Amino acid sequence: MDALHKALSEGVSILEFEDYPELLHESGNVSPALFVKGDATCLYEPTVAIVGTRAASVYGRACAYKFAHALASSGVTVVSGGALGIDAAAHKGALDAGGHTAAVLATGMDIVYPRVHNGLFQQIAGSGCLVSQFAIGSRMNEFKFLIRNVLVASLSSAIIVIEAPAKSGALSTATAANELGREVFVLPANIDMHGFQGSFSLLRDGATMVTHPDQVLESLQIEPRAMAAPVEASGPGNQILAVLSSMPMTTEKIVDLTGLDPAEVLSEITLLELEGRVMRGAGGYALIP
Repeated sequence: MDALHKALSEGVSILEFEDYPELLHESGNVSPALFVKGDATCLYEPTVAIVGTRAASVYGRACAYKFAHALASSGVTVVSGGALGIDAAAHKGALDAGGHTAAVLATGMDIVYPRVHNGLFQQIAGSGCLVSQFAIGSRMNEFKFLIRNVLVASLSSAIIVIEAPAKSGALSTATAANELGREVFVLPANIDMHGFQGSFSLLRDGATMVTHPDQVLESLQIEPRAMAAPVEASGPGNQILAVLSSMPMTTEKIVDLTGLDPAEVLSEITLLELEGRVMRGAGGYALIP
């Protein structure tokens, strides 16, 4: 009880069943109450879940960021699971758009998992909310992740599976969404990418392929917000963008292809990353689609 009182004193609140958003009431088998930290009113706005693997490729993270940014810019609350990889990229995309995002946790509200997301969770609570159906002090296990995934689907009008290997928790979220009658969107990728084999299975089973955020907004009958055209890069920045693709490229390779000085490449690509043009991963830098 002391842990509960401490959590309540630190801004955690309890959302009771009668106050649940309509989507959650429609889902049927849900907890009698939820723990929330932040502004739960974002759950009553249009909601779309973005899910995928924790071991995401640079391409997958870039797409998750792009879709979340566009959806949040148009007034959609982006729902995800607060995990590494696709989830984190989706939350960050929504935050960078100045929109709302909700992280559904597989632990008690007082447990930060993964620990490296302490700062991210604080940002989410300040621009949306953290949600948990587990008691204060509850630690994660694989079974709780599956329960969490059902809640992600239940809170969302639709879900977008960005990158899911053959064995992925994101597939359980998609299954739950299907059972609830929510539309499941799947992002395409090269057929030899291991991280997308589960995604391809969803497409074979009838999920809707999506290549642009506006297709999701159109399905939800939400008018896309007009986005300002990005300022064209010039000089060295433009040369770097011209050689990059959605597949990561090392800075050494960029230097070879552009003929630019290594220090200039590092400087310019840092600016492009800050502008949201490129994303960095283990294999180097890639264009955000």
